[in-house]
Amino acid sequence: MEKNPSEIHSCLTDERIDHVGRLIARVRAENLDAIEERDNGWSIGCRAHAWICSEILAEAENLDWLSVVDPTLHFIARIGSVQFSFYKGLADKPKKNIFSRALSHPELRQKSFDFSDLPIPEKLVWTYAVETDFEGITTSIEFLGMSESGEIVASRTVPIFNELPKLVPIKAGESPPVDLPPASPSLPKTTRTKKSKSEKRHE
Repeated sequence: MEKNPSEIHSCLTDERIDHVGRLIARVRAENLDAIEERDNGWSIGCRAHAWICSEILAEAENLDWLSVVDPTLHFIARIGSVQFSFYKGLADKPKKNIFSRALSHPELRQKSFDFSDLPIPEKLVWTYAVETDFEGITTSIEFLGMSESGEIVASRTVPIFNELPKLVPIKAGESPPVDLPPASPSLPKTTRTKKSKSEKRHE
């Protein structure tokens, strides 16, 4: 049975995972809105990756729990003490470069600190799997903790479609509603104009 990431690392709270995941979904949607006729699949994908990296880098300046370790194309960021990456593809079929990247960057392989009876690999690789449809629209985002052999040990589905609408409070200074009397059923009076001399002759 897969565990929740916070059961393995306390810094991986649902709120933090969802915040980054929704950021990825939002930036990908903005990228699709910017498509023009000169784009192709390669340019759209490269721009989406660059935009996400730039957005996470900017967001890290405002959040003390988010930081960027490697801002290059091998982009690695960190939630709390846990480093992560992201890729576009199926959650149950992670790309091989995720594991080759972990070999190149040993810091991606985080030691697990869970002390339950369930066997957990000593080191896990953490990543966001971004699934899309044929048109490139984001359909699902999963945050995964995987063993180096590719076994998914922990996961969380980022809720990108069921965000509650923001409630707008009514200001105390606003006037209360007023009951108005019903409108009169009579027709409005028209203004009569003076008749000219020629009109009077023909009466």
